[in-house]
Amino acid sequence: MINRIIYLVLLLGLTSCGGGGSTPASPVTPTPVVPPVPERIDFSSTGNLGFFDPSITSEPNSNRLWMSYSAVDSSSYYDAALYWGVSIRLAFSDDNGVSWQDAGIVVGPNSEDIVGPMNENNPTGNIPAGSQGIWQSEMSSIVYDISAPINERWKLIWHQYLNADLVSYFVDHGWLSIKMAASPLELATAPTIKLFGAAGLQDDGKNIASPVFSPVGGAPAIQLNTALTKTLGADLNELNFCIFVEPGFHATNNALYLSMYCADASTVPQTGEVTPYIVYFRCNSPCSVDKAPSWEYVGRLLSPTDAQNETGDHFYQAPSIEEKNGRTYLTVTPVDNTAKNDRYNGCRVYEFTDVNSNQLRRDNGKLVEIARIDGDANSHHGACEAYSGIGGGILLSQFGVAGTADAFKVYKSQVKLP
Repeated sequence: MINRIIYLVLLLGLTSCGGGGSTPASPVTPTPVVPPVPERIDFSSTGNLGFFDPSITSEPNSNRLWMSYSAVDSSSYYDAALYWGVSIRLAFSDDNGVSWQDAGIVVGPNSEDIVGPMNENNPTGNIPAGSQGIWQSEMSSIVYDISAPINERWKLIWHQYLNADLVSYFVDHGWLSIKMAASPLELATAPTIKLFGAAGLQDDGKNIASPVFSPVGGAPAIQLNTALTKTLGADLNELNFCIFVEPGFHATNNALYLSMYCADASTVPQTGEVTPYIVYFRCNSPCSVDKAPSWEYVGRLLSPTDAQNETGDHFYQAPSIEEKNGRTYLTVTPVDNTAKNDRYNGCRVYEFTDVNSNQLRRDNGKLVEIARIDGDANSHHGACEAYSGIGGGILLSQFGVAGTADAFKVYKSQVKLP
């Protein structure tokens, strides 16, 4: 059972009749307030283990909403309770999110191949010959960019990486890819651009032939941690050791914005751990997404200290940006890392003071919480998607029973943006 999501307080007063000798009115018994109950989204043609990580945008001049999502399927290599294959699919809704239908296409596939040997700069990270490899596609963000050329207006960005022998090589063999097309359905056949690389990316991942079988060959168009040359006053050195995952697009008439999770590896020699930040970029319209000079680093949005002070968790992940009624919001997931398992712990919504700055609304230094979404206590839940006006409110991803069709679920939280 999903925990209560939002708590309301009724302030009740006592009424009395005027005049001498009148009898005081009896106290009014408050009517119990029942919190909204989350509703699971379910539709056919998703992964046999469910789906996760929804991203939503609307189709112009239409009532149709489009969702990109991570479909999770059993792997031919491993038991479904241990590991799985993840691909990116599209779904749509013509009734404002009341119901959804899978569009019948895979936009970002996964592939299983026996890989290796693959050599690392540090030999301890070598992938031996005969390794069971799965090239994964997950953590997508879909957007309609009205200022782009027609054949680039629909954009989908996602994370591609290699898992080999149950080890996920986010750093060594992982990058952000993008597809662009004139319509959502055309994204399926649009060419994949290996867009952003980051610190630690290995040359072996360029090879589309044996023994690597990379889904996209060559080097990334932009080595994001070193290639940017202009900023809005932010410190580019903050990106030097970033490992980037979980991209979130947001488009306006003037720019394309990108929020991401950065695992800063510069602190590893001192602490043995990365330092996680939410970072922010802007590309002015018309945005040439695969050209480094088009991108500006705006700065760090959130730090581990913010999470520790605001929610008692360790850091934030899974950023998503949405606008409603002229206000722009950031939805993020607090992460509890007590057991060193990066457990998602619900979602929080904060507000930008200005979409072009890296500043969020604060009161005496404390972040102003706009909304909170919770799932099952002590479970892995988060990676929320807020979309203005959608029926059912902000969407929440919830992990269930490993190895079953209930492993990966998405719920309508009934919590809405103001």
